[in-house]
Amino acid sequence: MQPIDVGSSKQLFVDDKFVASSRDVDLVMNPPYPSPDPVLIPEPPWEDPPRMSFGIYNSVLQEEDGRVRIWYSIRSEDKSGEGLEKNHLAYAESTDGIHFERPDLGLVEGGDSSATNITMPGKLGGCSIWIDPNAPPQERYKTQCKVYDPDVAMQLHMHGSPDGINWTFLRRIQLPWRGGWDTQSIIFWDPAIGRYLLYTRHWYAKRHTTAEGNENYRAVRRLESDDLDNWDNQRIVMWPDDVDRATYDVEPPLDPRGPEKPYGKVPVDYYGAPVFKYPDERGIYIMLAGANWDFYPRERMVTRARDDMEVAREETEEVYGPSRFDVRLSVSRDGIHFHRCGGRHPFLSPGPEGSFSSRMVWATLHPARMGNELWFYFSGTSRDHNGTLDPAANGQSGIGRAAMRLDGFVSADAGYGGGELITPIIRFEGNRLELNLDTGGGGSVRMEIQDAYGTPISGFTEQDATFICGNSVRMPVTWGESLDVGSLSAKPIRLRFVMRDCKLYAFQFRTA
Repeated sequence: MQPIDVGSSKQLFVDDKFVASSRDVDLVMNPPYPSPDPVLIPEPPWEDPPRMSFGIYNSVLQEEDGRVRIWYSIRSEDKSGEGLEKNHLAYAESTDGIHFERPDLGLVEGGDSSATNITMPGKLGGCSIWIDPNAPPQERYKTQCKVYDPDVAMQLHMHGSPDGINWTFLRRIQLPWRGGWDTQSIIFWDPAIGRYLLYTRHWYAKRHTTAEGNENYRAVRRLESDDLDNWDNQRIVMWPDDVDRATYDVEPPLDPRGPEKPYGKVPVDYYGAPVFKYPDERGIYIMLAGANWDFYPRERMVTRARDDMEVAREETEEVYGPSRFDVRLSVSRDGIHFHRCGGRHPFLSPGPEGSFSSRMVWATLHPARMGNELWFYFSGTSRDHNGTLDPAANGQSGIGRAAMRLDGFVSADAGYGGGELITPIIRFEGNRLELNLDTGGGGSVRMEIQDAYGTPISGFTEQDATFICGNSVRMPVTWGESLDVGSLSAKPIRLRFVMRDCKLYAFQFRTA
């Protein structure tokens, strides 16, 4: 069997890749803990809090100097029917990740003020800020967003910037397949394949020419490009599968041979999905998919719908509840095949009734590392997807923060009775082994290193191993007084974790 080369990179227990066999050990998802208070809400006079709200599509980047930068969508709803709706991109930054300042950029007037933090005006949607390592300095920051222009219909435009503040139009992105992109479309350079990746919407519907019958649901697709102009290798990577569809009985059912209307229903579909690499650009693919739940009928309502060409029409439709969003965690080793974590429980859930996030939450792209924690920022609103307001929340919206242990997405957990986990054959570089683990007060881990055939190696057996007790993201492993594993570097081995009452998140070989 060919060894898995782990080198000196951190390896997470997010799936069963590093589980050849186990006894009484379970992989458990660990949702982040949300702070009850948002870090940003509509506040300045130009944001006109009674009339305006935050959109759900926002972006976060953490710079090398530690600053956390947020680009957020501030939107006003058009109640006049005269096309006055606005959706600007605004900017805020923080040195501690909690207290954010809105700098006066002096670029765009807002209301009665010329001092605003608007960095891109207009009617925009789905902005997603990222850094392009291949771009010239003046285009280092990029974003792709929907641009609503009544003269040319809705289009997907890419802008570039040297600083994330001053933006210039670069190109229109035209995809070779229909299916919509009316979501937050994610693009990044992936060194693993040497190409750009795009994750965006794929809408199954006859009106999008992507379905034959009455299918009408959203999924997530992935495309690749060498130059950001030409896209290929489309794959559907997240969709409502048979397990999702079996959660609730909905009417009318999907009929691949039927007419387009009445639309076929699924109880949940996937509105879009922020995807990023972790713990670095060579790491695994983390997807935080936005799940849109609709499974029981509500009062019919008049809505305005748009197709791919931004042709608007009013229609009376049956709407379904609860019409709420939560966030689901999935992981992938290749960016195509995603494993759904945690038994499909939410990774981020709507907040308590009456809170700013009581109806919908959406994960912003890229967590920030703060010490030994990852901070996830999320958009929250007290209006559901159909526009119905939480009566206790007064129309609140904002951007919140949820904290999680470093590498803490999923852990290999052993209970009070103990258990063990053995890896497949691996090959490493380094001279010491470190674990990210939490044993509580009385839990423990003992490490045994075996050869490729499963025979314990002298000096590294369970009997030689020291009990590891504690809570650390970098706990050294020792056998008696020794922690040196350099003699085994580059050789095929297996790791055996003998565990009791603890959580094991990751392991990493390092050079001291």
